[in-house]
Amino acid sequence: MNPILYVVFAVVCVLGVLSLALVYACMYTAKKVLHPASKRKPLDAWPDQFGMPYENVYFKTEDKVQIKGWFIPSEQESDKTIILMHSWGMNRSDILKNTYFLHDLGFNLLYFDFRALGESGGKTSSIGYLELKDIASAVQFMKETRPQFCGKIGLYGLGLGGMAAICEAARNPEIACVAAEASYYSFRRVVSRWAWVHHKVPYFPVVPLVLHYIRRYLRINPERYSPKYNIPKIAPRPVFIIHGRYDNLIPAAQAKMLFKKAGEPKEIWLVPGAKHNQCAEVGGFEYKQRLADFFRKYL
Repeated sequence: MNPILYVVFAVVCVLGVLSLALVYACMYTAKKVLHPASKRKPLDAWPDQFGMPYENVYFKTEDKVQIKGWFIPSEQESDKTIILMHSWGMNRSDILKNTYFLHDLGFNLLYFDFRALGESGGKTSSIGYLELKDIASAVQFMKETRPQFCGKIGLYGLGLGGMAAICEAARNPEIACVAAEASYYSFRRVVSRWAWVHHKVPYFPVVPLVLHYIRRYLRINPERYSPKYNIPKIAPRPVFIIHGRYDNLIPAAQAKMLFKKAGEPKEIWLVPGAKHNQCAEVGGFEYKQRLADFFRKYL
């Protein structure tokens, strides 16, 4: 064989193998994102540890996934309820520790685990689209089984939960107000940023392929459900955006863009010194005060 042809053939073979390896790696990554078995962890806190009687609740989504949570009624028999949602890789006990104080203000609280996380059923997490079915079912569960507590419903969400809170409020006019903490701006951006922060993977050519296989597995484009498209639809109901000023996964600039797209009334607080999911820890008393003031004012 001509030496030049031999070199060309060898280069083509190597490129072919590398291309196949890249495609396989992207398929594997997409499945890893959608099936986060390693992210499911046991609960490590319960409401009674904070002096709150509670009820274990169960309900099913429209696609038959069983969701498990806690309902914590107010001692004052209030008709105002806050539904609280955790971030990806967390469960309801992770946000209980930083938000249980809302119960002392006279609100009923409903916590639940998103599908494929905590104690809820399901094996697929979509970081957004499928989880919207979970929050919709939570709202419906409250209205059907505890209508006396649904005079006003507010939403609080952290990370993935913030995205779900924004999207549920956008399509459900019965939601009175939303507090979204560390929410991402767009699905494409958060996947790209996650790949870079955790694995130093550049956007091109890996991330577009990963997004392609995510769309293929879910049979929808999750980007369409991004908060940037939904937050303008919430007004004139109030939105409170909380974000770490030094968030390394979802830069604070994205929170500012979300705030700009939101209608009035709206509030934003960039917590000084806080990184991703650290607003409560770093914000301390001021965090509790601001969150309490928001729900007392609008709920």
